[in-house]
Amino acid sequence: MSYGLPRGTQIYYGNPGFPDWVYRLADKFNLKASTYPGHQESHRNEAGFAPNFQNLNRGIDWVGSIADMQAFADYLSTVKDQLEQVIWENPNTGQRLGVAGGRDVTHTNYYQADYSGHRDHVHTRQSQPIPLPGVKPLATGWTGDPTWLADVLKAQKPALKVRELDSWKLYGHGDYKDLWGVMIHHTGNARETAESIRRGRPDLPGPLSNLHIGPDGTVTVVAAGVCWHAGRGEYPGIPTNNANWHLIGIECAWPFDTSLTPATQSRERWPDPQIIAMRDSVAAILKRLGFGANRVIGHKEWAGRSQGKWDPGHLDMNWFRGEVTKALNGDFVTEEPTKPEVSQMTDRELLEAIYARLA
Repeated sequence: MSYGLPRGTQIYYGNPGFPDWVYRLADKFNLKASTYPGHQESHRNEAGFAPNFQNLNRGIDWVGSIADMQAFADYLSTVKDQLEQVIWENPNTGQRLGVAGGRDVTHTNYYQADYSGHRDHVHTRQSQPIPLPGVKPLATGWTGDPTWLADVLKAQKPALKVRELDSWKLYGHGDYKDLWGVMIHHTGNARETAESIRRGRPDLPGPLSNLHIGPDGTVTVVAAGVCWHAGRGEYPGIPTNNANWHLIGIECAWPFDTSLTPATQSRERWPDPQIIAMRDSVAAILKRLGFGANRVIGHKEWAGRSQGKWDPGHLDMNWFRGEVTKALNGDFVTEEPTKPEVSQMTDRELLEAIYARLA
């Protein structure tokens, strides 16, 4: 899953060991994070909780001033659908926040016996990174085909190399329902092109993804409608019956002719232009949808268990989501140097002006 530390992890408040997004979020609210062995390491067979058969440590306690913890809890209430647990009670006002499986249970008895132990810290459990403030989900989400794909890619900074297949807005296997986010794949070989992704295979008609990203970083828009790319699987928040209707698919062409298998995937790394294009394309789409980086997953995270999928190979999705978060925050955008104004003076007038200043 997208978040989970090894079983038995212990990290004292503010110490290293968490993924980067935890420290970035803590800095936003002047908090320090910690966890300890046994902290939310169970598998909960309950709606809204991701499978945790590996007993990963998914709990975090956040500590700071009461005002800062309350501000953090207030923010968490706006993204509660992306969290498995929140428990907090303000020791001064008695204000509470309870979240279970993405549901607000504050005004129920769900955590009635737990609030008293959560007055000096805010407790969270998550299987995905918590999005940073400033990238808030849309009130109703996007429904229908993302016919804006080319526009948002072209507007992304730093600039992307964008190519459009003819009539791409007319291709797809039907109209999207609500869009949950983005799924990343690899093609498995260097021969797959945007055109072949549109055609599909004898056993699976195309289009097979909405975008194709080549080794040189060229992003080709293939289709606007639903594409056959996800198949069966499970992931918190995504309907299990058919993720194709809820996820924009991106096929990234494996850049090497060598055989690609789980055993050989680490022999080569993704080229810089390609991984940057993958990062910035996802950021452009999520920004348009109003979501954070927790809404991009790999095919292996969705269908690894049900289909044995392991794509995208040689790509740590937690690291990738961290890079997408930075892109959403504008960390990779540099200011263009200020161009000097072009003088409208003649050479003689310019010299006379200079002499006048020296006089």
